[in-house]
Amino acid sequence: MRGLIAIIFAALTVGCATKTGTDGPVNIGPDLYMIGGLGGTFDHSGSALKAKFFQQAQQFCASKGQTMIPVNSTHKDAGMEYSSAEVQFRCINSAASKN
Repeated sequence: MRGLIAIIFAALTVGCATKTGTDGPVNIGPDLYMIGGLGGTFDHSGSALKAKFFQQAQQFCASKGQTMIPVNSTHKDAGMEYSSAEVQFRCINSAASKN
């Protein structure tokens, strides 16, 4: 009986931790990308989630030898729903960002 309770609890916990959104940067235009999604159960701050997405954007651009330039962003704190955020950005050549 304890094993069954543990399995049910684990299944519910994993289900609550699932978040939906993009799986990394998505190309949405010429040299324009976005990352967006919902926070998990304990992600209450949409602003903190947005910061995580900007970190992913920075890493993505750096992996291409480029610099990330923010274009637009939105976020919503958790309330009756999960927190959410979206960031749009461009990756530009590092030399171009110094001009």
